Amino acid sequence: MISFIRRFIFTFNIIAIILLFGSYFSIFVSPREAWIFAFLGLAYPLVLFINILFALFWLVQSKLKALFSVCAILFGMRFLTQTFQFHKEKDIDEQAISIISYNAGLFGYFQSKWHVGEMIGKVNEIKPDVLCVQEVLNIHGRQSTVDSIRNSCGFDYVYFQKLQDGRKRGDYGMAIFSKYKIVKSELVHFDGLTGNMCIYADLDIDGKLYRFYNVHLQSFKFKKQDYKFIKKMPDDNDEKIKQSKSILNRMKDAYAKRAEQVDKIREHIVTSHGPHFVIGDFNDPPVSYSYATLSRGLKDAFVENGFGMGKTYIGIMPNFRIDYVLYPPDFKGQSYHSYKLSSDHSMIQAGIVHSEN
Repeated sequence: MISFIRRFIFTFNIIAIILLFGSYFSIFVSPREAWIFAFLGLAYPLVLFINILFALFWLVQSKLKALFSVCAILFGMRFLTQTFQFHKEKDIDEQAISIISYNAGLFGYFQSKWHVGEMIGKVNEIKPDVLCVQEVLNIHGRQSTVDSIRNSCGFDYVYFQKLQDGRKRGDYGMAIFSKYKIVKSELVHFDGLTGNMCIYADLDIDGKLYRFYNVHLQSFKFKKQDYKFIKKMPDDNDEKIKQSKSILNRMKDAYAKRAEQVDKIREHIVTSHGPHFVIGDFNDPPVSYSYATLSRGLKDAFVENGFGMGKTYIGIMPNFRIDYVLYPPDFKGQSYHSYKLSSDHSMIQAGIVHSEN
């Protein structure tokens, strides 16, 4: 009987290992070709935890079967370090180049709030050299929102790009604020109608041009009823199936659109040939096609100086790290901090220095 139970448990152990390797494949397979791997990548932390439990179970049993899960986990060590880090927090070095990424969530305007002052206060406290903001609502008045941020925070240069998406008030878009000279700036065009975008600005840093991409990739765009369903599932089975299918289809569509946007950005990066940064809201965790494609050849500020799981999305799901500061290999990370403000995304700050310094 005990032998049968062990075989039964080991069968599920093998399934868990297969799912873990499936999550690894998510970085190679575009969701436009096979969306199932994107879901496995999203489930990586859970599948990893299950494999750890299986390894511990077999170790307690003094069985070599523990090696199966242990080897599978070690095989994906790069994904483990991208997801979890345990660096000691360091103060921001005034000599470092300080970069902030923040999805402002339209400053809470459509929740009848206005958090621009809160963001300005935190930016003035950190004093970054470059500030990349996604989901900016630029309202015009005696002084526009973008000009207010620029002037209040002491930035010499700003590039704001609006997106035509039918907002009733103000201009919806993204901005790059900089204390370094902006030599060139432009929109990276996505195909089709989308509320997401990518812009770039070439900054002159100590006589050398670096291209800063500010990215906001496709979100799942869950509706109120989807969040209500996630929080509390209805008793009616038919309603459960209906809502589950709706959420699944919404996620599949988002993954496909996101992959298309990622490929567009990657194509733009390859043809530009210069050193570049990729900063912003990917709406995808580290174990994903989006992250693997856009982080190619770059360092990750969290991996070099972060702590814990580093989640940046504060909503219900995906409750992971989906905001990033990625930079060229001729820099090294000096610090990484995360700040919880009123948006559903944390503000993240990275301090970097030239490797020769």
